[in-house]
Amino acid sequence: MTFRTFSHAAIFLALLGPAVVHADLPIITVHVTGFPANTGTVEVSLFDSEESFLKEAMLQESGTIDENGDLEIVFSAVPEGTYAVVVVHDANNNGKLDSGFLGLTGEKYGYSNNVHPWFGRPDFEEVKFTVEQSAVRVEIDLD
Repeated sequence: MTFRTFSHAAIFLALLGPAVVHADLPIITVHVTGFPANTGTVEVSLFDSEESFLKEAMLQESGTIDENGDLEIVFSAVPEGTYAVVVVHDANNNGKLDSGFLGLTGEKYGYSNNVHPWFGRPDFEEVKFTVEQSAVRVEIDLD
């Protein structure tokens, strides 16, 4: 093997290395049901700690609702650990979560573990789940 061939092989492996490492990391699939209509946009946020919960998402994806009122988002190559998911439906695309009378009956939102707090926001402890395997599915029902 010549030096030039060796250099090309080393560069190729260096570029391929991170992809191989990421291929072994878990995937989190978030499936959300119960949207009132297939209008607007949806933000799905993944939080990786109690300190960052509802402040700064580790990952965030946008999606559109299908004709059945469902949405599926996939977070790939996520390290093993503890996470929480928050889903917000911006039905009128105004960039904010609108609430109705007394903060009720506005745009829909949901949390992992299907936590539905009566007042206020849940704690990280209530909505957290652990990722220890190659694939985790999180089901959230907005109804």
